[in-house]
Amino acid sequence: MAETDPDTGTVWDTGAHRAAEAGGFGPGPVLRLEITEHREGLFDGAWWPYSHRVAVELPRLVAGLSGHWDPVTRIGVDLQAWEALPTRLVMDGRVVRIDGYPVADDTALVTRGDHQLFSLLVVPPEADPEAALAAMARALDPGNTTSAGDLLRETGVRRTHGG
Repeated sequence: MAETDPDTGTVWDTGAHRAAEAGGFGPGPVLRLEITEHREGLFDGAWWPYSHRVAVELPRLVAGLSGHWDPVTRIGVDLQAWEALPTRLVMDGRVVRIDGYPVADDTALVTRGDHQLFSLLVVPPEADPEAALAAMARALDPGNTTSAGDLLRETGVRRTHGG
């Protein structure tokens, strides 16, 4: 089943995500977090958005982080991976600042409060479910020192948009 963006008419295939949901992730953002104080690995979590539509996906991410990393105050993402990037979102009466970086590094940096920074691997929406879930699992390995781009390549994740 495909989802159509009513503004642009772009069709987004979300079948891969439904396969992940059926595999135990449930509905909503496909998000895995390492909620520990040690923070030994390169990443604190991994996120597999449904599409490249930032106005839809970033609110989903913030909602998915709610209760874990509240309050999210800033998110930095790769400009090449997203469509038109706003400078801020207002969610539940709070402003979340959005920073865009032209680095093509397959990560999102999430700031909680004034200064606590978390790094998420961002798996491209079009990734094969098996490869996406393998990449997410490796990102959460406390011993992982592999960069996001290398980790995605090594797990077979293919990108068809941006980056």
